[in-house]
Amino acid sequence: MPIDFAGAAVGAAFGELFSLVNHLVKTVAAFRGQLKKIQTTLGNIEPIIKDIDKFNNLLDRSPEELAPIKVLLEEGQGLVNKCLKIHKLNLCTKYTHSRKLTAFNAALQFQLYIPLLNARDAKELLISVLSNGGALQSGLEAFGNLAVPAAPDFIVGLEVEASLRQLQEQLLEKGASVIIVTAPGGCGKTTLLKKLCHEAAIEGKFKDKIMFVPVSKKPNLTDIVQKMYQHNGFKVPEIKSEEFAVHCMKQLLNKVGQDPVLLVLDDVWKESESIIDKFICDGIKDYKIVVTSRYEFPHFRPAYHLNPLTHDEAVELFRICVTVDDRSMGAPDAKLLNQIVEHCKRLPLVIKVVAKSLRGKDYAFWKKKLHELSEGHSLLDLDIEILDCLRKSLDDLDGDPSIKERFMDLGSFPEDCRIPATALIDMWVELYKLDFDGVQATPDLHELEYRNLADLVFPRRDSRDDDESYRSHYVMQHDLLRELAIKECNRGEVEKRERLILDLMGNNFPNWWREQKQQPLRARLVSISTDGNFSTPWPNLELPAAEALVLNFQANMQTKTYALPEFIAKSHKLKALIVTNYSFFPAELGNFHVIGSNLRRIRLERIAVPFLSMGNLRLHSLKKISFFMCDISEASMSNGAKISDAMPNLVELDIDYCNDLVTLPDDICEIKPLRKFSITNCHNLSALPEQIGQSASLEVIRLNSCTNLLRLPDSIRSLQNLRFLDISDCLNLRALPDQIGQIVNLERIHMRGCLRLSGLPASIVKLRNLRKVVCEEDKVAMWRPLKDTLNCLEITLFEEEANLDWLND
Repeated sequence: MPIDFAGAAVGAAFGELFSLVNHLVKTVAAFRGQLKKIQTTLGNIEPIIKDIDKFNNLLDRSPEELAPIKVLLEEGQGLVNKCLKIHKLNLCTKYTHSRKLTAFNAALQFQLYIPLLNARDAKELLISVLSNGGALQSGLEAFGNLAVPAAPDFIVGLEVEASLRQLQEQLLEKGASVIIVTAPGGCGKTTLLKKLCHEAAIEGKFKDKIMFVPVSKKPNLTDIVQKMYQHNGFKVPEIKSEEFAVHCMKQLLNKVGQDPVLLVLDDVWKESESIIDKFICDGIKDYKIVVTSRYEFPHFRPAYHLNPLTHDEAVELFRICVTVDDRSMGAPDAKLLNQIVEHCKRLPLVIKVVAKSLRGKDYAFWKKKLHELSEGHSLLDLDIEILDCLRKSLDDLDGDPSIKERFMDLGSFPEDCRIPATALIDMWVELYKLDFDGVQATPDLHELEYRNLADLVFPRRDSRDDDESYRSHYVMQHDLLRELAIKECNRGEVEKRERLILDLMGNNFPNWWREQKQQPLRARLVSISTDGNFSTPWPNLELPAAEALVLNFQANMQTKTYALPEFIAKSHKLKALIVTNYSFFPAELGNFHVIGSNLRRIRLERIAVPFLSMGNLRLHSLKKISFFMCDISEASMSNGAKISDAMPNLVELDIDYCNDLVTLPDDICEIKPLRKFSITNCHNLSALPEQIGQSASLEVIRLNSCTNLLRLPDSIRSLQNLRFLDISDCLNLRALPDQIGQIVNLERIHMRGCLRLSGLPASIVKLRNLRKVVCEEDKVAMWRPLKDTLNCLEITLFEEEANLDWLND
């Protein structure tokens, strides 16, 4: 059956050839053996072309790079057509044509499969969509992929297993339905659904039509619909109203609804019941919606009530969580353990947090914990009681106040979002006067995870094999723990709080702010979140002590703009500014002039801000600036403003997933203190500044996944302080600079995925300090002869996941 490739010429040629071969296999007996082999080869190639078409739709591009393949396909069509004209008794011609068909099949395998595989991988890198929500939403999982998060290794509880079976049976039935899974917070509803969606039977039925949508307290229907388009491989529409979002969503579901569809709406609040109705779409024969919520929605049935663990199950989970390296760490007598478990209300989240707080502690500490848990329980509100129980587990952090501080800082980011680890590190470096690179901050990330106060997620396959920069890591936190962090932050009078965390709905400012009667605030960390209905000019806010400001917003659907608040200009101690747009498309950022000269770190996500426009600013204290998924295209500056004048003391430049970036201003190379230069996943970057060799302080250059980069400037040989060079997945890079051997202090090179790189320059033998090279197996042969000369060289093999087994048939 011909397949649709968005009108691409190569797709049409492939479809015609495949259709012809399928027909002739049934009707032309004389060449049936050769035609069956061609049919098998085309069948194996078909899913690769489907992937390319899916990615092209997503990127709104046509596969022009595959034009040469079209010629081969058209030649094949003529060759296959000729089978109809050769009589079966014409043995000589039949023999000759059989040989031609065999040769064509080999050409398909090696001239078609490999280029298509490379093209697909390049586009997959572009889209960043990891197969499990990892780095492709690579990086994009973090910002929009609806793939099901990883399931836990184990789940304790017969109740959970029974619920899994019941839900699975319901989902495997034909027909459309809405299923509610309800339980108090911390009972494991989301964990249950992750496990369910990874069950073989469910994956087998719904395949890639499973969408896992975190809804949370302030659902953004427009953003959800746009992510649904992205997840299903369609061009993402611009949506300017909620009504149009519903229309687009219905269109999408009708397109993909020929196959079974499963939509999980996770953590729907009582106030958001209407959003469930919007996702109901009549006419789709096998469409399941599963809703998790702390609330039961009586209008929808069936409803599954997930109960707390039994006492024995709770004890089992507690023992697992309090155990390290298969050894029970100071486990007390059974009576004391049972009492603590009962005070945890047999809720998995509470059990995990409390158990991990007791790891390695002695008997007296366990007794103290039981006493704390026994005090002050309220039976009126289970959520309040759970939070109270969790709060008491934080008392153990009083001996380690830095961890408690870091835990409360997590409340600065929206509910159910992936918090970039680098954003936290940037914030902590300035708030707590840590080292510039954040090495002192990274143990705190792991300590939070160890105590089950947050989850550290690293979606990319190669995340561990980096330079400890945590650039691909994210932190996630259960919404109950976030509530707890915010409650801890909100203790005491507003004017005296160390942290000010504000979550604004529309234009509803707190009375104390709007009335302009507040005293100057003492908060050192300020976080303000706004939704898509925010439009009011900012009231004044006096923040004389603020050192870190986090602005989270959803761009207005009509204007796609956001203005920095004027009060930033008067916040003279402000050192770190983190601005994140949680809408699907970048938003224009106004009022840039309010940024003060004392800022040391700026991080912008999904912001449209021409990089060169910053030449007019005076950011003389700025040490690090990060752009993530921003539009930063160069705008000509008539007044000759230079980036090097605007930020002369910049130490680190980080540009990631900025696809409109083609070149960089040359004067970046005039910034003398620049030590780290990271331009990654910028697929239209074609060249680096030729003068990069002037950046004598550079120690790290990351260029991974700049798929259109053709060469490195020869001047790179002058970088005597360079220690780490990452050119991984630079698919079109053909050679290293001839004089790369002059970079005498280079210690590591990462070059996995450099498909066109076929050799090494002779000067490579001069890299006496080279300690590690990361590459694929086919590149190891280039490096192995150097091990005799470079005695300390370690070659680390990066395994390619592509499967070529079918070529052996």
